[in-house]
Formats: sequence, C-alpha cells, structure tokens
Amino acid sequence: MTELPTAAPATHLLRATDKHGALLADFDHYPTLELLHVRWHGHLTADALVQGIQAGMQLLESQPLPRRLLSNHRQVTGEWADALPWLQYEWLPAVCTRGVQVLAHVLAPSTPSQLGSYPGGDEFIAAAAQVLRTASFRHLGPAWQWLSHR
Repeated sequence: MTELPTAAPATHLLRATDKHGALLADFDHYPTLELLHVRWHGHLTADALVQGIQAGMQLLESQPLPRRLLSNHRQVTGEWADALPWLQYEWLPAVCTRGVQVLAHVLAPSTPSQLGSYPGGDEFIAAAAQVLRTASFRHLGPAWQWLSHR
C-alpha cells in the first residue's frame, strides 16, 4: 500500500479483480476525511476500468459516496480511453448524484501528458469540470494535499 501523507485511519473496502482473477483496484475509505482512494493495478483496459468502477459502486450502492475521490493510476499500464464516453455519460452523473464533489487523478508514469491527451479526454475533462472540482497530478503527495484542502 502506498503511504499517504496523513495519519487518518483508513478502512479497506474492496480488492476488485478482473474476470481472470487479476487485481484491478483497491478501494480504501478515509471516513474522517470524506475520501475514497482507488488504487488501480496492472494493465488497465477500458473494460477492466469499467468493471473495477462498477464493483466499487456496487459495494457502496446503499450509501452516499465520500465527498472526495482520489483515482490513483500510478501502478498501471494500458490504454483505457475507450471508457471515457462511459465515464462521462454514466459514471460522472452517478457519482455526482451520490455526493462526490472533488476528484484528483494521479497519472500513470507512462502517460505522456494530462488526461486530455486521450481521444475524448478534453470532452470528459470539460464535463467533469462543470460538476466537480478536478485536477490531475503526476505524484500521489500533491494530489493528496490538493484533495485534503478542498
């Protein structure tokens, strides 16, 4: 587990796996910070990303989501841009309705630039910026700091 720059206690909620049993994501909740940290793993495809998100959403379906969301892609490779329309039209309205207000995205080391470098990325960023406070980061520490002050 990546150490976060805080002493806030976390509850590990889920280790999501793909249909082959490979680890997709870990979901950790920091209740005192109203924060959900999703750590993605492995080679991430659009289908795998959607599957992991749906597993997390299903786990938390009977309650509001934390106000802050940290999507950490530091440990992934792969191309998941084909999931951007689903993220924009399905996921984004769902998480906003359920209480998410702030989103920090930590880029994978192999990502050449911001999320906008993906086809459809600019449209997703614009849609997200209309309903959430969002920012992308290269490293976990600055993302955590930014999120904790929003």
